[in-house]
Formats: sequence, structure tokens, C-alpha cells
Amino acid sequence: MSLTKIYEIVVFITFLYSIYLFVFKKKLKEQFYLFLYLLIVILVDIIPVNIQYLKKCDRIFLFIVYILFSILYFGIIYHKSIVNKSFRILNFILLIFLIFLNIYKFQDQNIEKINFIPIISLPILFIYLSISWYLFKLKNVDETKITDSFLFWISSGILIWSVFFIFRAIPMYFLQENDPRLLSFVIAAFSVVNIVTYLLFLIGLINIKNERTSGRI
Repeated sequence: MSLTKIYEIVVFITFLYSIYLFVFKKKLKEQFYLFLYLLIVILVDIIPVNIQYLKKCDRIFLFIVYILFSILYFGIIYHKSIVNKSFRILNFILLIFLIFLNIYKFQDQNIEKINFIPIISLPILFIYLSISWYLFKLKNVDETKITDSFLFWISSGILIWSVFFIFRAIPMYFLQENDPRLLSFVIAAFSVVNIVTYLLFLIGLINIKNERTSGRI
């Protein structure tokens, strides 16, 4: 079985389990409606490459939608979860800046290549959000184990993904023109990282406590 298929299976399992928690366990607060994010991933990164008719669709546009949605989705989650006025102000400014910057760059987008700004903005935001959460938890220690927090697994997943994504994306077009074999290896390695990331998301969902929670984040 290819790494791509394993990645798709892991994403679908995580998505279905997230739906199960939402529908039957009412786990609204802890899982932060993760199924919405996973649905976007499926619509953008899985379905178009597996349905013949959709293979001809504009993947660049879909990737743009994914970036903008991810900026808002994770930005809002961490904004509500990190109770720190300075972080919230800076986070709000950063989100607005990245959204408008990406929209501006997308208007002048080369249809064949994704602009460097959209490529790099999402992992930088992920690194900032995850490290901010770790620092917040270190400064606000309680009796609860950090691994009991769903955001621990989310933060670990997006941090790992972001670091590897930067090394995969920045030299992408250079390798495409100068060393396609190395690019193929990098893409394969990043597929492993994708699998690990969504496995961490799944572990976070599985570790959610059994008590019911309110629908508010």
C-alpha cells in the first residue's frame, strides 16, 4: 500500500471518529469541531486526486481555500484557548494581516505556481500558535496532565507538520527543475509526516475524557 493511500485512510478514520464524537458523545469543546477541518482536507487534498473528473480542477484554488480556512480555524481555536491578553491582541493582528496578505497575493497568482507567501504563511502561523500554547501551559501548570489536553496533540501535530513542510515547500520549484529524484524523496518523506500528524490528531480524539461538555469553546 502506498504512503498516499495510508495518509488518506488515516485522515478518513480521524474524520469519521470526530463525527462519531460530535454526534454520539457531544464532544464539542474538546475536539473543537475538528471534523470541519478534516472535511476541508478531504475536499481539497483527497477527493480531487481520486475522482477522474475532478483531477482537471484548479488545485491551486483549492489550496488557497485550504490556507485561508486553516488560518481562521486554528487562529480562532488558539485565540479562545490561550487566556492571555497580549497573545490575543497579537494573534488577532496576525490573523487579519495573513488573511489580507494572502488574498492580495492570490489576486496576482501564477496559475502554475503557488506564491511563496501562501506557502510559508501557514506553517509560520502554526509554529507560532503551537509554541504559544506550550508556553502558556508551562506558565499555568495545574494538576491535569498536559497529554490529557486535546490541544497538546493538535499542537504537536501542526508543529511537526510545519517544520517539515517548510523544508519540503521552499526548495520545491528549484528541485522540480534541477533534481526531480530528490524532490520525489522529499515528497515521500513528507507523506510520512502527514500520516504522523493526523495520527496525533486521532490520538488526541481518542484521549478525550468521557464526560459530556458544553457546545462552547
